[in-house]
Amino acid sequence: MADRSAEAHGSRDDGRVGRVLAGIGERVGRLRAEREMSRTALAEGAHVGEQRLADVEEERGTPTLAELTAVAAVLDVPLAELFTDAVPGPAAVVMRGDEVPTVESGDLAVQVLTPRSVLPGLYAARYRLSPTGGGVRPVQHEGHDWLYVLSGRLRVEFEQDSVTLGAGDSASFGSAVWHRLVVPGDEPAEFLAVGATLLTTPASTE
Repeated sequence: MADRSAEAHGSRDDGRVGRVLAGIGERVGRLRAEREMSRTALAEGAHVGEQRLADVEEERGTPTLAELTAVAAVLDVPLAELFTDAVPGPAAVVMRGDEVPTVESGDLAVQVLTPRSVLPGLYAARYRLSPTGGGVRPVQHEGHDWLYVLSGRLRVEFEQDSVTLGAGDSASFGSAVWHRLVVPGDEPAEFLAVGATLLTTPASTE
């Protein structure tokens, strides 16, 4: 019975390995053809025998990780690209300034600068807070907040303390403490903020 169990376990392992390696040979051949590279050139660059490379491309042999790493390096692709047909995403998601919408709510205007799909659980935003209202709704949440004032003056009020920031000043703090933002002067404050939540005014939550 132990032998049958071992055989079954080995069969399952072989099946998993087969699924992982399925299509690697075809991908290697396609990537090589896209680069107009001969099989000989790829084999020499990767220090793999040409017949060995032919066996891999035609799914007649199981390549080692070292061989795949060398082949990927010569093809100038990430190793992971040999294991999947998924198209890699862009290196960066760019949000052009004239394409970012401004959402206004009471005395607060906001431009969200980070797509949630790219940075889940983190917001970077540009705010404009007018001095006419009661400031930003007090918040208390997990994580940390970072503020950078672009223009005007901004006061960060905590339960037992407060700090006033001017243009060029920044502040970072644990956001588990009660805090809110107000404009102490007569001019609006523009600032950048990075944190786990978007700021709102009391009026916008009604």
